[in-house]
Amino acid sequence: MNGPVAAIDVANYMGFSVERLVKTLVTTDHHGGYYVFCLPAAHRIDMKKAARVVGVKNLAMLRPELFEELTGYVHGGCSPFGLKTKLPIYVDEAALISETIYLSGGRIGLTVEIDPHAVIDLLEAKSGSFTS
Repeated sequence: MNGPVAAIDVANYMGFSVERLVKTLVTTDHHGGYYVFCLPAAHRIDMKKAARVVGVKNLAMLRPELFEELTGYVHGGCSPFGLKTKLPIYVDEAALISETIYLSGGRIGLTVEIDPHAVIDLLEAKSGSFTS
């Protein structure tokens, strides 16, 4: 797919409700801790709230040069499933409202529809509120 890679643009391009399209972001606490956050594409991650959810002082987005090495995915095609490195995964409570959500299937242009509670069960993820 040579189409858009921004999550909201993908929702529009694919005809999905933007509230049901979930983006996957990877963060670091700069002390060797890495965390994966899944949140609706229409929302922004609140780094202070996210840091509180995982119990650290602060978080930052993972540097692009570490992203592929740590996740095994290219930027714009990251899925919480099949990560190269096992990382703690958090799903925002706003994503749990829908009966099904759309997640990246691991490459740009591949989207998977799934029950958000199955994401939590299958990946042993935790839920929390970390969007603004």
